[in-house]
Amino acid sequence: PEPMLPRLPDVETLDLGEPTRLTVVELAAAYRAGALRPSAVTEAYLDRIEPGPVYVRVSAERARAQAARADARFAAGFDAGPLQGVPLGIKDLFDLEGEVTGGGSPALRTERADRPAAADAPAIARLDAAGAVFLGRTGMTELAFSGLGINPHDGTPGNALDPTRIPGGSSSGSAVAVATGRAAAAIGSDTGGSVRIPASLNGLVGFKTSDGRIPTDGAVPLSTTLDTVGPIARTVDDAWIVYQALAADRPSRLEPARGPLSLAVPSAVLHDEIEPTVAAAFEAWLERIEAAGHELHRLELPELREIVELYRSYGSFANHEAYALHRELFERHGASIDPRVAARILPFAERPASDYLALVFGRRELAPRIWSHLAPFHGVLAPTVPLLAPPTADLTGDDEAYRRANGRCLRNTMLFNFLGGPALSVPIARVAAPGGDGGARASVGGMVATAPGRDEAAARIARMLAAA
Repeated sequence: PEPMLPRLPDVETLDLGEPTRLTVVELAAAYRAGALRPSAVTEAYLDRIEPGPVYVRVSAERARAQAARADARFAAGFDAGPLQGVPLGIKDLFDLEGEVTGGGSPALRTERADRPAAADAPAIARLDAAGAVFLGRTGMTELAFSGLGINPHDGTPGNALDPTRIPGGSSSGSAVAVATGRAAAAIGSDTGGSVRIPASLNGLVGFKTSDGRIPTDGAVPLSTTLDTVGPIARTVDDAWIVYQALAADRPSRLEPARGPLSLAVPSAVLHDEIEPTVAAAFEAWLERIEAAGHELHRLELPELREIVELYRSYGSFANHEAYALHRELFERHGASIDPRVAARILPFAERPASDYLALVFGRRELAPRIWSHLAPFHGVLAPTVPLLAPPTADLTGDDEAYRRANGRCLRNTMLFNFLGGPALSVPIARVAAPGGDGGARASVGGMVATAPGRDEAAARIARMLAAA
């Protein structure tokens, strides 16, 4: 059946001379009007990218073949949907046929050097079936184990708003590629915030999907309990298009939520030690939401502190599971792995199985209890990251500063990974960063979350509130 396309803009309003600046929706309009061809757009992107911290590998041959296929489909009148011919970045976490999946880790690349992927990961195969173009592998934190985006092996992509600052992680290259016009959208993974954090810090939309909604087979695991796959894009509509392809859903329009909305704004944990600039931007966003006629319900929700205490007492799922998954990698190549990654994984060799089981049982009891308290509301709002992107140089030479910044970057987002539902980060402000020259050098994101399985509802709410 014919796909239901999003509402497409008038092509005459678009700057077709700069195709790398167009959104997914705008590219879809230009392709269907015959104003642009996927092969020409793909070449424009390939001209802008090279191997480095943003793209650890450029897949020019495959990209050109996929673009030529999209050209032929359009010429034949075949329409696979709005992603047809759209160039994407793919996080170095996912299998791509014939390539070695690196996971941001030279050690893992060495282990797999003679074992290239036999097939695309299922989620990636779905994008290929939807007609997308794969530009290459985007950089990431080693083994996806950090919210900062720093990688001492492949290099650290500079934040799109200020290259001296961290990009956020672990899907660092995916976010910077989209924000700097080197991909129309990109694929990331989110275990503790790895899609939403870099999206927030680079002024983008990041979509953490419900547990189990998108297959994680063929992706380097970090936590089999919490790993999710999701898009990073310039708009909520773009993220929705990529999400539907990842979920193998028939393309359909994302309509905004019907208002007025009733929204919870919890204070426990989420606003602790928040930087004043971020707090002010978030409050200003809430004021605009209220002015648009929506109801905000400020509550403490102290159960969120129970999640923090559970992790403080027993470690996180990622700690335990990353050690179990990558123990042999550390045994064979430990000296070549980022010591800041190793320092958070290796101590869990000594933790008893009862600690891990305490997490399992605690989540099983706590998550439903929290969602029962939030059931009267359409969604939950929170700052995505409680701080502005710090300078990279302040963290690379100071282990304690790295540890503190990593914990703060992950703190808000990881709560919603624990809770299992979808959450989107949308850009809500551009602000002057401390130490900057007074220009708009930092981005603040606002997070919208709903209960597990309500991905479309979360996206609809985010689409409405992003306009605020």
